[in-house]
Amino acid sequence: MTKYFISVSLAILLALPALAGEHKKCDMPVHDCLNSMVVKLKSTGFIGVELDKSKKTGVLSISKVIKGSPAEKAGIQIGDELLAINGISFDKKNHEAMSKVKVPGKQVTCAIKRNGAKREIKLTLVPMPADLMAKYIGEHMMQHAKQDAALAAKK
Repeated sequence: MTKYFISVSLAILLALPALAGEHKKCDMPVHDCLNSMVVKLKSTGFIGVELDKSKKTGVLSISKVIKGSPAEKAGIQIGDELLAINGISFDKKNHEAMSKVKVPGKQVTCAIKRNGAKREIKLTLVPMPADLMAKYIGEHMMQHAKQDAALAAKK
């Protein structure tokens, strides 16, 4: 499974910030990356879940529901599969359409699958809480530090 943070969703996340941020090497300079993440996370609606993506099936399963989040208030549960938001499935080709949906204050409909049954849950996106934003950015900046250390060790 690949961990996703979703800021709708990155989460997410995340490109944690953009749609869902798969942990991969970031090629941006640290300062540019930091600025980009802050801008994206501040302007992207937050559902309040963390997801695992099955490498085998591509299914996004909810691995964590953030306390006090719109997802928790709407009844989304760990183990639910997140299928779509406002009818837009999570696919790279849908990135632009998804980014138009992920606006703080916007009411969205999340299509989920729970115990084999599909259902729709309505919720209102909120701005990402500052403490979570700092956590996600900090984790990503640690990846930059590890990459820099590995490059320095090779020299």
